[in-house]
Amino acid sequence: MEDSNNPESEAKKADGKKGILQYDNDSKQVLFSIFGVEMTAPKGLKNPRIVYISFIVVNFLLLIVLRNLIS
Repeated sequence: MEDSNNPESEAKKADGKKGILQYDNDSKQVLFSIFGVEMTAPKGLKNPRIVYISFIVVNFLLLIVLRNLIS
């Protein structure tokens, strides 16, 4: 177990190194706007375009794989 009063554990928490989906800020940033529809992401999210593009690519790959399995 890790002691919560340990200065090393406090330094690790305050280090600021977080994963791509962990962020502090909730305010929004607009990635792009087309025909009045805005694609937004939290401001603290690192590389939001890469996150959204990878989500779309993975979904298309799953769709193709499932389509080939069914037929």
